[in-house]
Amino acid sequence: MVCCIATIKKLKKSDPVIVISGKLKGAVSVVESVDGDMVYLKDVNVVKKAVKGQGFVKKTLPLHHSNVAYYLSDTKQATKIAVEVQKDGKKVRKAKKTGKIID
Repeated sequence: MVCCIATIKKLKKSDPVIVISGKLKGAVSVVESVDGDMVYLKDVNVVKKAVKGQGFVKKTLPLHHSNVAYYLSDTKQATKIAVEVQKDGKKVRKAKKTGKIID
């Protein structure tokens, strides 16, 4: 059994993403938070949970980071993200399909 695999954090808070697999495939949203390998999206994968004394409470469930991809709103495409080191030593994220620097 493999434990504690380090993952590269390529998705960050407020990134536009699209769900690429599962029952929510095609949903476009924004990342609310990242927790390890799991990503919480705004208004996606929301369920009602019965809480004693409070009734039903809406709760956002996480998606695995492999089920979402960065979304380019200008070309309406999903893309992978590459981490590139510039000449001055600064790391930037870059869209692989278009070559556009994200940040």
